[in-house]
Amino acid sequence: MSTEQDGAVEGLDLAADQADRRQLFEARDLALGGLLGALAITLPLAFHAMGPGAGPIFLPMYLPILALGLLASWEVALAVGLAAPLLSAVLTGMPPLAPPIALLMAFELAVLATAASLARSRGLPLMAAVVFGLLASRLAGMLALLTVGRALGYDRGLLEYGLLSLAVAWPGMLLQLTVVPGAVAAIERVSLIGSRWKKATA
Repeated sequence: MSTEQDGAVEGLDLAADQADRRQLFEARDLALGGLLGALAITLPLAFHAMGPGAGPIFLPMYLPILALGLLASWEVALAVGLAAPLLSAVLTGMPPLAPPIALLMAFELAVLATAASLARSRGLPLMAAVVFGLLASRLAGMLALLTVGRALGYDRGLLEYGLLSLAVAWPGMLLQLTVVPGAVAAIERVSLIGSRWKKATA
């Protein structure tokens, strides 16, 4: 067999391997989306058992959604981040639909997961992707408050929103900066197919 034929065969094998790997990651993304999406609905119930104020302090729904964004494709991350607070509102009554906290959280979580996923796909390190996702979600929350919130008659001020985010929810943000990246790194280490972003971060 000629050198050109050898190269062509190797190229076809490589393309097949890449296609198989892509299918494995797509399947894992869907599995993670279901698992972490369910966790985003059930985990807040455990935190609320600690007291009615535990949710806004520890932001339990944000933890699995951020993890999903760091592990999965942006499409899956966006869909689950958008759906989780709305499904939770319907199934558990938390977060409330009126005032439209669930809707505002849907914007925040969708942007949080999508931004983290896109950041990793562009080669940003894990911690940088976490910070980028957190900043993007804060901006999305403020924009949603000014647009959707105002349209629905929710008159909470931006200054109040920003102050409460820092003064009340700092434990939750700390968990997002420490526990989530640690858990994601551990998942990627033990995964049989490794990190989705291996090539992007190599």
